[in-house]
Amino acid sequence: MTYSFGVFYAEFLTYFNEGKGKTAWIVSILVGVTLSSGPISSSFVNRWGCRTVTVAGALLSAVCVVLSALANNVNTLIITIGVGTGVGFGLIYLPAIVSVTVWFERYRSLATGIAVCGSGLGTFLFAPITSALISNYGWRGAMAIIGALILNCIPLGLMFRPVPERPRTPVTEPMLPKVDNNNKKKLQRSQSIEHFLRVNGKDDVARLTLSQPALNKHQEQKMGSRHGSGIMQRPDVLYQGSMTSISRYRAASIDRKMTKEEEQEEKCAWLPCSREFKVALSEMLDVSLLVDPVFLLFSVSNFLTSIGFYIPYVYTVPMSEKLGIENPPYLISIIGASNLVGRIILGYISDKPWVNRLLAYNICLTIAGISTAAAMFCWEFWGLAMYATAFGFTIGAYVGLTSVVLVDLLGLEKLTNAFGLLLLFQGIASLIGPPFAGWLYDTYQSYSPGFYVAGGTISLSGIILFLIPVFERRNNRWKNQEMVLEQI
Repeated sequence: MTYSFGVFYAEFLTYFNEGKGKTAWIVSILVGVTLSSGPISSSFVNRWGCRTVTVAGALLSAVCVVLSALANNVNTLIITIGVGTGVGFGLIYLPAIVSVTVWFERYRSLATGIAVCGSGLGTFLFAPITSALISNYGWRGAMAIIGALILNCIPLGLMFRPVPERPRTPVTEPMLPKVDNNNKKKLQRSQSIEHFLRVNGKDDVARLTLSQPALNKHQEQKMGSRHGSGIMQRPDVLYQGSMTSISRYRAASIDRKMTKEEEQEEKCAWLPCSREFKVALSEMLDVSLLVDPVFLLFSVSNFLTSIGFYIPYVYTVPMSEKLGIENPPYLISIIGASNLVGRIILGYISDKPWVNRLLAYNICLTIAGISTAAAMFCWEFWGLAMYATAFGFTIGAYVGLTSVVLVDLLGLEKLTNAFGLLLLFQGIASLIGPPFAGWLYDTYQSYSPGFYVAGGTISLSGIILFLIPVFERRNNRWKNQEMVLEQI
């Protein structure tokens, strides 16, 4: 619904006769709230599990979408769709991804790629379906029917099952090999070098899900928790890549982990909410990473990508209608179909030893941005269809490779913190892009400036990441110099 909202957007412009900038706030707030509700959703998943949270999100979003059919102005739609449906979608989306990542290890990249390509398939189907519903029942009838369709997430959510604990024999404390602290942040291909732990005299790949369920169970007993699985406490829960590609993972002791959680809880002690939410919020919004130049550069890149990401989804349909192109919703369908293929392929190849994931990520974003700007030189359906194909395929990297590139750059133990901050930046940027493009149209009476802004920000987000190896080499030189001085 979010990616095909451009069909509704074009209808709202005519019906309410409001400015394009103000009308675009509906989808911008929808996206921003969906992303920003991540800490809330993660806290609920810890307490009640993926199944309950998904069902609650489906009920909330379905009710809000149906209520939107009664709206008489844009302000009402901003509340019902933007805020209400945004929270509901946030409660659906995070458990859906988490449910997949905890079930798979070796084939996690492929499994997650298949799971997230559902939005590509949905975009492919929903654009023409929404257009047909509006033609036959008006936008109010179409909104009510789509609200009912969202209720399908209830039986689907009820099918989510917790990961069963595997039979385990007692494992002694692993003897970890010495790690050079001066090189532990060096940029390296995590899938090229397997990290082995010496356990009971045998070499074995560190596998998180073999030990994490017991760890969570022990923690819950120690915390006195009666609810939830503590699933979001796993350091790999947001990681979409294969666990066999992690080059090293150092397990922390339970006491040390509990101390860390107690420190996180103290930071948010003033909040009138549960302990789980305080810990999740503190961990996801810990700003200590903001002093890391590599993370700062990656955050700026994500912010720029998010500014331009939703502009093509919102404005392709009204832009095509102005050009007199027939069946403009099919362009959104093409973006969805190519995005579906792109997410699966990129998810599959991201763990191959010969793939440099950061380079692939950078190239995909750069191509997506350049193609978006070049779309303004197309005046017929087939030219825009070629753009839609290129953009849909390459922008799949933004969803599929973000977490695996973060782990390559920062390490698995910092993923939750880094991902939480990125969601905050993405949510803010999503509030900027579509309304700004609408304001540009209201000012210049042309969609070209908005697409140029989207193309420029997305391509720039890919180009600046080529500087990351430069930062890494400089950091390594400084560390080596400090080490020499310490020895002297």
